[in-house]
Amino acid sequence: MMARRLVIAGICLAVLIAAVALVLDQMASKPGPATAQSSVSPGPGGDPSNGNASGSASAPPSGSPTSGSPTSGSSASSPADGSGDGGTTAKPLEVLPPVTATPTGLPVPSAPGPLITGPLPKSATAKGSLVEGWPSSVVTMPAGTTVGSTSISTSGNVLQLTADGVVGTSQEQVLGAFRQSLVGQGFWSEDAPAPDGAVAARFVRGTDTVTVSVSVTGTGVSRFQLLGSLHTTAD
Repeated sequence: MMARRLVIAGICLAVLIAAVALVLDQMASKPGPATAQSSVSPGPGGDPSNGNASGSASAPPSGSPTSGSPTSGSSASSPADGSGDGGTTAKPLEVLPPVTATPTGLPVPSAPGPLITGPLPKSATAKGSLVEGWPSSVVTMPAGTTVGSTSISTSGNVLQLTADGVVGTSQEQVLGAFRQSLVGQGFWSEDAPAPDGAVAARFVRGTDTVTVSVSVTGTGVSRFQLLGSLHTTAD
């Protein structure tokens, strides 16, 4: 009986020793609180729970430029135009000399000489013919004209003319006859305003002007009206 009890006590003691050994083995393999705390050191401004991740993010990598340090292009370079220290002197701008010669253009054409000279005739009017003193050498009536009336009047050095007549030709032919006579004496022509159904032209030479308007009568012939202004001197 005693021997049996000793065997049971030995078995219990062996189980107890094995259990204690297992507990000690587990405690040895598990890191203690002091070891874990010393291995996790939070960096500046880092979260302790984040471990080494916060510490490594707060420190810049070696070789990268930090805030406030000049970059490779701006630390040693000077202004390209030479205005900084150690730069070359800028080349001065070249200034062209002032133009001293006065530019010359085409000469201003002189006014044409007067087409009528001498004393001007007295003012007068005629029916069915040219009035006495009419400047026929300047203003010529178209061939085949039946004169209705003519008149002249003077004012200083100006001779004013009026006339009307009928011609058995077209309106364009009447204007063409006046144009051929006046342009040959230095006049130039341009279209002038005219009422409906009529045509008109204005002839100019210096200060001299002659305006002719041509309409069609009820019988189909052309009727013209003339108004002119001739000067005895070149103004």
